Amino acid sequence: MRLSILYKVIILILFLELFIFASKPKMNTQEKDYNTYILDTAMSKLHWNCAHFGLIKFKEGEIILENDKNPIKANFTIDMKSIINTDIDNKLLQGTLQNVLRSVEFFHTKVYPDAHFESHSIDKINKDNYKITGDFIIFETGICHDFEGIIELKNDSLYFNTKTIILNRTDWGIFYGSANNPNPKEEEEGFVVTDTILLDAHIQAYMKSE
Repeated sequence: MRLSILYKVIILILFLELFIFASKPKMNTQEKDYNTYILDTAMSKLHWNCAHFGLIKFKEGEIILENDKNPIKANFTIDMKSIINTDIDNKLLQGTLQNVLRSVEFFHTKVYPDAHFESHSIDKINKDNYKITGDFIIFETGICHDFEGIIELKNDSLYFNTKTIILNRTDWGIFYGSANNPNPKEEEEGFVVTDTILLDAHIQAYMKSE
């Protein structure tokens, strides 16, 4: 009888030890630390070129690096209401173009004030050159593109300069003034605007403080 009780006590102790051991959090020896760099909106610029050219402001963004300096993620929000033209000297014509770009015919900034970029992957080509693949999100529609850029670290600042990014506005249904417009308006007759949008980003970011 005593042996039976002792046997049950031993089994109970072993069970409790097994439960306690299994409940202890396991250390992840492969866990990596990351550094987040916050986009400096005052120092960062996005140049656009589509027959005319100009600037758009960044609203916010971040680039995440592993501690070994390997960039793994980049996300940006672009203030589409801030789009301006810089190559037309005539203020009336310049303002007209800017209003058209913000209108329902182009970027419809009243309803869609922001555009976004969300990276899927960042692959090193050589030295500071990287291939970035991700979604350009306009009108809440994401279309995947890739482009190349140079990412450099200097002290606690990050500098990200892209090579020219080539987008086709008709991919997002922006057909106004396009030679490929399936349903052109009468006012569009006689003028054609290129479908190609060229972008060049010059980004400066600072390390996020803990």
